[in-house]
Amino acid sequence: MLKNKTYQHSEEIQEQRVQHIKRICTEEYKIQPLPFNGTDKRFSSHLRARLRTTFVNDDYKLLVTVVYKTGSQGWKKLLKQLYERGRNVSQKTLGSEDGLYTLSQVKKQYGLNAVVNRLKNYFSIIFVRHPYTRMLSAYKEKLVKMPNKFYEKKSRGIIRQVRSIPLPDSETPDLKFDEFVQFVANGGWDEHWCPILNKKPCHVYYDFIGHLETFQDDVAYLFHLIGIGNIVEFPECHHSTGSGDLAVLKEHFSQISQTLLTKLNTRYKNDFKIFDYRLPQNNTDFH
Repeated sequence: MLKNKTYQHSEEIQEQRVQHIKRICTEEYKIQPLPFNGTDKRFSSHLRARLRTTFVNDDYKLLVTVVYKTGSQGWKKLLKQLYERGRNVSQKTLGSEDGLYTLSQVKKQYGLNAVVNRLKNYFSIIFVRHPYTRMLSAYKEKLVKMPNKFYEKKSRGIIRQVRSIPLPDSETPDLKFDEFVQFVANGGWDEHWCPILNKKPCHVYYDFIGHLETFQDDVAYLFHLIGIGNIVEFPECHHSTGSGDLAVLKEHFSQISQTLLTKLNTRYKNDFKIFDYRLPQNNTDFH
């Protein structure tokens, strides 16, 4: 019996997403979730990336895995708001005055058993996005706009790698999208575009899987589920690169050869499959 029929459609979608991941993990990948055993070292070795990017709120018993380019700054702001309204002092024990602390910090301060206890008993949340709109957004924000010296240097490094000649220091980096895709398809790594599968959703299941494409509905239902709808609102974030626009996506991917797209698909096919996105078969196959 549904408690609130307003969210019936969202509840059904969540059930489909959660069951889809469980089916893909167990039937196709043959991966069983880890047993919740505080002495099982696989929680450290297998879940390293997840522990590093999963933020904890002990008051509301929440675990939020932050995926860059899926509203990550908004989630951090939200966790700060919840911390300000909460009572738990463990954040300060962990050396965090703003309430942002990760499972990695929990492990360092309290040990692996404290991590496993939270993974077992807290409500785990992740928001994902179409892999290629996320990748395009990262390219436009980090390597075209180049918001800081780090990404200017990274852009220069990618140009040097794909063009086989360095860019003169006097010239502003002009990394082309097809060059960026070539770099990524060959394994070029950054937290803003690396496959989300490194969060290991098969090893410890998520309770809630949001999609950026249905963000408003998903957040409304999530806030209803965890009982914070009357306490906070999701913070506004104004960093849109327009990458979610289908025409923009097609325009950029029209520059990509079939051979390069096939290679890129090989790297991201598991993200497409496990989070139930359609894998494009050619550079116009976006719907």
